[in-house]
Parts: sequence; C-alpha cells; structure tokens
Amino acid sequence: MSFLSPLTLLGLALVALPVAIHLLVRRRARRLDFPSLRFMRETPSFKLHPRRIRQPLLLALRAAAIILLVMGFARPLFTLSKGKPSSIRFILMDSSLSMNARGRTDAAREQARAIISKLSSGERAAVIEFASDAKVLAEPTGDQRKLLEAVEKYQPAYSATNYESGMASINLLLRQEPQPTGEIDLISDFQQSESQNRNALPATLPIVTYSVGAQLDRNGFMIEESAKQTEQGIDLSATEMFSQLDGRKGARHSWTLDSAEGASHGIEWRSESNGQITGRISILEPDDFDQDDQRYFAFAPPREARALLIEDGRDGPYIRVALESASDKLVIDREPALPNSAAELSRYALVVLTLHGAPDRETIGFLSDYARGGGSVLMFLSRDLDTESWNALARAQKENEMPFESLARIDGKLNLNPTDKDAPELRELDNSSLASISSVRVKSGYAIHPNPSADITMRWNDGSPAVVASRIGEGKVLLYATSASRDSSELGTSVSFPVLMSSIVRSTTQSPRPLSYEIGQAVRLDVASNTEVKITNTRGRVIEAKVGQLASQQLDYFDEPGIYRLDFAGRQMFVALNPPASESERTVLSDDQMKRMFSFEKHISASVTSESSETAERSGTAWRYFLIGAFLLMIAELFPSSGGAFRLSPSPPERLGE
Repeated sequence: MSFLSPLTLLGLALVALPVAIHLLVRRRARRLDFPSLRFMRETPSFKLHPRRIRQPLLLALRAAAIILLVMGFARPLFTLSKGKPSSIRFILMDSSLSMNARGRTDAAREQARAIISKLSSGERAAVIEFASDAKVLAEPTGDQRKLLEAVEKYQPAYSATNYESGMASINLLLRQEPQPTGEIDLISDFQQSESQNRNALPATLPIVTYSVGAQLDRNGFMIEESAKQTEQGIDLSATEMFSQLDGRKGARHSWTLDSAEGASHGIEWRSESNGQITGRISILEPDDFDQDDQRYFAFAPPREARALLIEDGRDGPYIRVALESASDKLVIDREPALPNSAAELSRYALVVLTLHGAPDRETIGFLSDYARGGGSVLMFLSRDLDTESWNALARAQKENEMPFESLARIDGKLNLNPTDKDAPELRELDNSSLASISSVRVKSGYAIHPNPSADITMRWNDGSPAVVASRIGEGKVLLYATSASRDSSELGTSVSFPVLMSSIVRSTTQSPRPLSYEIGQAVRLDVASNTEVKITNTRGRVIEAKVGQLASQQLDYFDEPGIYRLDFAGRQMFVALNPPASESERTVLSDDQMKRMFSFEKHISASVTSESSETAERSGTAWRYFLIGAFLLMIAELFPSSGGAFRLSPSPPERLGE
C-alpha cells in the first residue's frame, strides 16, 4: 500500500488527543462533612495514585476514527505488485554521428555488456539508443540474453545528439511501471555542441554517466557552401573547418563549375536531367575522423541579379521606375516583346510583364519552361484582358502552368489587403508599407480563382483573391489582378509601389532552397502536405511517402548523407543531406558542463509523478472506505459518551456509613 498524499499521515499525531483527554479529565466526588472531624486541620496528602483510563472502549472508538480519517485524506493506493518496487536500469546509448569515431562504438557496446553482467537477481534493464530521436532496442526485462542481443543491434547513425529524446523515451517506459526505482546508465562520448548546453536536463532517475572513446586530436569538415553565377561559370565555395587541440581554424575554398560534369581537387559534380547541379566536396587535409569528410550539395544554377521588363506604353514606365528603385545591384533590360524561346530568358532572375488581350499559347509555354528551370515571373493584368480566352487556357493547362483556374472582372472601389505577411514577396515590408498598400485605390481588377497549389498573398476588400503565387518546378509565377496603368489603379503612382517591388525582387533573386540540408532538418517542398512523393535514396531504394511526413519524420527517409531524388506532382528534385556540423566538433563536455546538463537528484520527474498520480487517483477508491469508516465510528462513540443504553461508566461508589 502507498499513499498519494503521504504528508497527510503526520495527522496521526492527533491520536494522542483523546488519550490525553481521558487521562486529564477527573470525576468529581461528592464531599461529605463529618462532625467529629470538622475541627481537624487538613493535611495535604503526598501519596500519588496512578490514573487509570476510564471508558477504554470510548477511547478506542475515538482513536480509530481519527486514524481512519487521516488515512482517508492521505489517499491510500493499493497495488497488485508483490514484494519490493520494481527496479530498472535504463541503459541509454548515444548513437549520434560522433560515436562513429574510432573505438567509440565498440567501447559503448562493451560498457553496456558490463552493466548487464552486473544485474542483480530480480533486477531488470532496458536498452535504448538515441540521437535526434530515440529507439528502444529492448523493453525492461531480466533476461540477460535478450539484453545482450539488443546491445549488438546498437549502431551509431549520422544525426545529432539530443539527450531530451532519450529522456522522453525513458519517461514513456516509466509510465508502464507502478513504482519504478533504479537508475539511468548514460553511455556517450559527450561531444560538445552549442545546442546541448542551453538548458539543464531534469533526471527521471539517478543518472550514472560513462564516457567512452578517446578525444580526437584533429577533425576537419566542410560548412557554409554557396554558389553564384559568374562569366566563367558557377562559382562554388565552402569553408574547410578544423577542430583541433589549439582551437578552431578555417579556410575558404572555391571552385568554378564550367561544364556539365567534372571533377577537380576536392570536388566532383554533374548536371542532372532537371537542370540541377549535384556533387560533393571533400576536405583537402587529412584528419582523425572520416565519416564527416565529405559534404554533398544539390542546387539549381543561380541566376544573375538581372530582370527583363516587357515594357508597353501604358504601365511600363511605372514598373521600370519601381524596379530601378528596388535595388542598385539589379540590372534591368527592357524589351517591347518576349523573346522567342526559354533559352533566351535563362540569364534573367525575374521577368516582368503585363498581360493584354488573348493569350499566346507558345509564349505561355516557354514562360512555364523558364519558371520550371528556376526563374520567376511577375505578371500584371491589364484592363483589356480577354478573360474568356485566358479561362479556356487555364482549363486546358497542364501541370499548373498558370496560377489560376479562372478570372472574373470586377469594377468599383477596390483596395488591396495583404493577408499573408510572412509570404516571401511581403517579408521585407513593415507595417507602414503594408498600410500604404492597403490605401491604394483600384478602379478595375479581377477576382482570381487560384489553382490548388497557389498561395494567396493579398485579397480585395470584398474577400476575393487579388494576388496569388504558385511554384512551377524550381521557379515561381506571381500574378497581380490589376495593372500599374492609371486607367486601372493608382498602384503605379503610389509611394508603396517601389517598396513592394523591392521586396519582390529580393525574394526572386535569392535562392529558394539551401544547397544542402542537415540530417534531421525538415525538407519542405512548397506543395500540399498530402502530395505523394517517391524518394530514391543513396542506395537506389524507392520509398513512397506524403510530403508532410518529410517534415515530421525526417529520419525515416533521410538517414544517411548523400543525394536523394524526389519525384512529386510531375516534378523531379534532388536534395543533399549532410551530417550535422555540430557533431564534427572534437571537444567533449567538461565535468562542470555535465553537472549543469544533468540533475543527479534521486527522484522521479514531475511529469511522470503527476501523470501516475492522476491515473491512480481516478482508479483508486480505498480512501472513500476509510472516510466512511471514520464517520461510522464517530456516530458509534456518541452512544457511550451520552450515557445511553450502552453506558460504559463504572458502578457508583458505595456510600460511606452503610
């Protein structure tokens, strides 16, 4: 039996109260005066007479009532477990990247075997490996054979250390135990990283740490890769970092990718069928740890900070002035019409035009090809647009070439209201700029019915979509449902227009994706979360999943460094996954840092205690019976104390003189 409120048991001291009352209260005897003694002087008697407890049954009833009352408030809990509380040793084994260093994996297994061999009779153990997330290799058991088999399954991965994941896994196992005791045996190299030292970790049970493996003298790794377009080709650069005994040092290296495929000192690359460039960089100097010596990359070729403006006589001048004010580094080319092929657009990061009349299917086709290759298209809708023809094109489009399914003309007093302030096209705008855009008057515009993959950035004051953006391949198409000409709106003459164009230019000239991801980092594809995706991993195995699962269950799909191919929504994309850079540092935690990281107090964590207490309180009903018993005893003691039929007082004393 245990108690949910054990401190209440201090109230058992109240049992002394009725005992004291029965000892102190004396019965008054009747005084009789004898004539022959009236002139005698009273002499006090010094003879002590022991006091006897009168009415012992009444005392017992009162004491029992107090005992039952106190125990009822202490919330007793009866469990079916026999003997001592269960004792479990949780063997927590670090399986992060740094445990791949020479000797550490074998040392961790050997330490775990030593712990298992010392288990006492009746003691159980569980084996858990952890990195970015945790995996239970063996549930709590006293079978040493099963535990040793679980230790053999232990294998370090390529993700970062996350002690919280291991502790969370232990908490889940503890919730299945009624009264767990024991300890946590934490086996790790205790690699130092910034993320590990932010907060101390509360101990679920007492923690015993086992540091394994020798400290590395020197470790090199690559970080901070970037790419930019130059006249000679693509300039790819990265920093080679070395963590060694005398501190950290780094050197920046660069390579020129001037062909579709090639190799040079420390780098190899190739152009994929979708236009992306994939490859890997290797450190240029030897070190003591090989698993992080290579860094993979996959990116769409960067474009120059150059925009093409298709300028007509009505709104072209307004857009040109806004673009010129957007950025000093942006080069603007002006043409009266679009080129005849997507290849001629490949040098531009942004194409800006206003749509007039009926669509030209061929022009729309190579604009889509241009966007699919990584370019951005900004389109305005003029007042003379043939909506019927454009709607027919949208119905016949393939692969969402246009970001809308239909357009409907609306006239009247309209205002643009930014609805997604976190959209890349609005991210650079402050509240005053957004308010200025909302104050712009629009005479004529269009209500957009966006396609399912498009994002709504702004709406009209009647709630209908006014600005939508849609990804096509690696690029983007942005559609404004009005134009900058004065016959449609005051947008071109507004002071907010250059600010808006500046934000759009920045979002389109910057790379939408990093050159690589770290293992454990979410990979987002900017499509609906329920979109099916096929993942071809580094070993050629194809895995099918939902896009949303890539963000929530990364390690199930991206578990080792390399290039992965993703096929989804008619698109193909390559992503590069690398080990976390924090795992490449050679420094280990000091004793003081370890004390700050872990709490060694012998207690069960508050989360486990509170949950088990709530469960026990809902299921336990014994306390009710204790309170009912106390109530019945208090009623029963009224009978002897009131002198009723069950009077327990002694017979009256004999009269003197009889």
